[in-house]
Amino acid sequence: MNLVDILILVILGLFVVKGVLRGLLKEVCSLLGLVCGGLLAFYLHVPLAQWILDAFRWPSQLCVSLAFLLVFLATMLVFSVLGYVLNRFLKLVFLGGVNRVAGALFGVLQGVVLLSLILFALSNAAVPGSIQKAVRGSELAPPFAILGQSIFATSRDLAKR
Repeated sequence: MNLVDILILVILGLFVVKGVLRGLLKEVCSLLGLVCGGLLAFYLHVPLAQWILDAFRWPSQLCVSLAFLLVFLATMLVFSVLGYVLNRFLKLVFLGGVNRVAGALFGVLQGVVLLSLILFALSNAAVPGSIQKAVRGSELAPPFAILGQSIFATSRDLAKR
């Protein structure tokens, strides 16, 4: 076991702790907020930017950036509030423990996906020899890198559709 293996285990442990502390519903709502916020901002920023430009006569690039940011942050806020409300409801019906255990599992899943993509990128990027040697000498990194390659390929295929 080398330093890369230890880092992998520490990162996974941190994701588990985060999942336990926040619970499944907050974690899922946070992820949905990121995805939906990005999608909504991508599709809705142009009309909002035009409205800001017409209303305030600011530079167009500033209006576009501000519109994207506003839509993204507003969506994130809505999902954050939704996660908070759902989390409170589960505590009221005494399912807080289930929510936390499920949050830990979801946290592991998030950590695995993130580590897989990072290790796949490291295995294919021009990185210093010492880092490359440490990753290659790791017992845990190769399965993560293979999974990262699959995630990347699947994402690329879905994006082409």
